[in-house]
Amino acid sequence: MPSPAGSLRSLVDAAQSRLRGGSYRTVVQVGHCSLAVGAGEVVDAVRTAAPSGVDVVVAGCDGACHDAPKVIVTHDGDESVLTRVDAASAVELAASLKQCRSDCSASSRPQGTATNDYLSGQRRVVLDGVGEVDPVSLDEYLLRDGYTGLAKALSMTPEAVIDEVKESGLRGRGGAYFPAAIKWESARKFTAPTYLVVNCEEGEPGIFKDRHIMEGMPHRLLEGTIIAAYASGAGSAYAYVNAEADLSAARLQTAIDQAYECGLLGEDVLGSGFGLEIEIRRGAGGYVCGDETTLLNTMEGYRREPRIKPPLPIESGLWGKPTVINNAETLASAPFIMAEGASAFAGIGANGDAGTKIISLSGSVRRAGLVEVPMGTTLREIIYGLGGGPGDGRGIAAMAVGGPSSGVLPASMLDTPIAPGQLHE
Repeated sequence: MPSPAGSLRSLVDAAQSRLRGGSYRTVVQVGHCSLAVGAGEVVDAVRTAAPSGVDVVVAGCDGACHDAPKVIVTHDGDESVLTRVDAASAVELAASLKQCRSDCSASSRPQGTATNDYLSGQRRVVLDGVGEVDPVSLDEYLLRDGYTGLAKALSMTPEAVIDEVKESGLRGRGGAYFPAAIKWESARKFTAPTYLVVNCEEGEPGIFKDRHIMEGMPHRLLEGTIIAAYASGAGSAYAYVNAEADLSAARLQTAIDQAYECGLLGEDVLGSGFGLEIEIRRGAGGYVCGDETTLLNTMEGYRREPRIKPPLPIESGLWGKPTVINNAETLASAPFIMAEGASAFAGIGANGDAGTKIISLSGSVRRAGLVEVPMGTTLREIIYGLGGGPGDGRGIAAMAVGGPSSGVLPASMLDTPIAPGQLHE
């Protein structure tokens, strides 16, 4: 019987043989933010005018929403990045691709725009590779060491996986910052069937981090979900996706279907003997559905209102059974922890707060979008260093650090570092 690592190696070898080595590829980066500024028209224009043999791939949004639509052109290892591309310039791009097919000298290649410090100033773990790969290609994810963390986890006992995640210091990224491994450990104390719910509701206005994960790297979220289910003893998992996030749901469903087809889901995951069934449930709409007990009520067909605690969901959750509920960003951190080790994740943050945090950067800033930074990064570094500040000589009056429903901080607190569940003085 093959080991999980051996089964994964077979999948990687098959992926390698399917993908053409050194192919001439045009990657059109598009996400829910880019569609609003014409990315769909750019995709259509490039597909229509590009020469045969050029691959046009609709990728996820890398978070640089201020530069969308973005086109990445690669050829023989060389890469050009073009930003704020419209349909007219996309036709010009296609013409340059036709010339490049016959004479790809440096002068004939599509010329990229100047880069800025928006991406280089980040530390990407969950968002690593988003915008660079085809989100609906399992093969591309596998060739980026995808599911390596899962294979390692399945070669360990669930208790050992829990200890590894404990040591990493991973806390929930949904807002409460409860240690993820404690939830998984608590679930293993119950003999009743255990469920795992992935909270992707994200109904808070101005918050869009989980959508970028699902749209740009759905297999990473799926891998983290399987790891959490294995550790907690859950045999069934549900991804609860916002009712309006159609693209997110579609790409996650594609990843789930692909995983079933190759043995990453089902009765015997990677030949380990562990089985898991996953399905998507769409949210009922409304900000309140992000509350974990409201989420459970809507899944059971009841009104979207919170339940009284206790009992906690880990004791009596979905259909009265023990239920682990984790945020999408939380679970998407687990593959890195398992593949690279707890110390790699723990060493990223500051002040004893481990890992990275994804920030939805919106409002009066020059470079709005999504950023992933180490814990301990100050608000000034995020707003001015990455976001470019408000621009036009304007200052900052106030900052909402947890969405519109959060507390509002004065500009005097710009040097406050982000931290789990609190603001360090």
